[in-house]
Amino acid sequence: MTPTRPPAAVPMPRRPGRAVAVLAAAVLAATVAACGGTPSGSTSTTSVPVTADAVVKPPKLTMEGCNYEIGGTVPSGMAQGSQPPFTLSGQDQAGTAALAHIAAHGGTGVVSGFTLPAGTKLYAGPDASVAPVATVATGDSMLLAEPVLWTTGSGAHWLATFVACGGEGLYWVDVSQIGQADHDAGVAVTNALATAMGDAPYTTSGMPSTLPIVIEGQQFAWKDRAVVFPIGRAEYQNF
Repeated sequence: MTPTRPPAAVPMPRRPGRAVAVLAAAVLAATVAACGGTPSGSTSTTSVPVTADAVVKPPKLTMEGCNYEIGGTVPSGMAQGSQPPFTLSGQDQAGTAALAHIAAHGGTGVVSGFTLPAGTKLYAGPDASVAPVATVATGDSMLLAEPVLWTTGSGAHWLATFVACGGEGLYWVDVSQIGQADHDAGVAVTNALATAMGDAPYTTSGMPSTLPIVIEGQQFAWKDRAVVFPIGRAEYQNF
C-alpha cells in the first residue's frame, strides 16, 4: 500500500492552542526540516557523555530555516518554526542505554504528533531523576511529529525526538510531566497517546497508531517500510 497521512492529521495553527496537533496531511517522505529563524532568548549548549560513534542521528533531511517544508515550501496555514534557545550534543547514560536497547531489540514509534507547551522539561534520556537539559520557554511551544515512544520498566511513557536546529542530540519528554506545565495539554497528550497505543495499526487503519521501529545505519526506520514518514522530528515555535 501507499500510505497517506492519517485523516486526523491537521496543520498546526499559527495561534497558540492547548490541543494536541499533528503535521499537515500531505507530509510524506519528501518533508524537509528547516533551520534558521529568530532565537527566543539566549542559546545554551548542553554537552552530555556520548560515544564517539552515536547510536542514532537526526533524520537525513535538508535544512533550510527552522520550518518543515513540503515540496520546497511551507504550506499555507502551517506555523513558522524558529531557532530553539538550546542545543544538545548527545545522550546521557539513560538515553544511550535506551537507544542501545532499541538498536538490539527494536522499539516503538508513534504515527501522529503532539504539541508541547511552555514549561515542558526536555531531557537527554528517559530519566527524570537527573536535571533536564532544556525547558520550552515561556510563550513558546514545540511540535513533535512521529516521535519515538519509550516505556520504562515501571510503565512510564516517554516521547523522544530530534529538534530542528537543536543539535545532534535526541530530546526526551516524560509524558506524565507535561501536565505540570499545562494541565489541559497534559491531558490532551496523554489521551491522544493512549488512543494511538490502543488503535489498530496505521498500516491497516490509516489512523494514528504506534508501530515497530528499528535503527539501521544510525537512523530510525519503520519496521514496515511502507510507512514513509521520517521518525523523531520536532519544530520549536515562538508562540
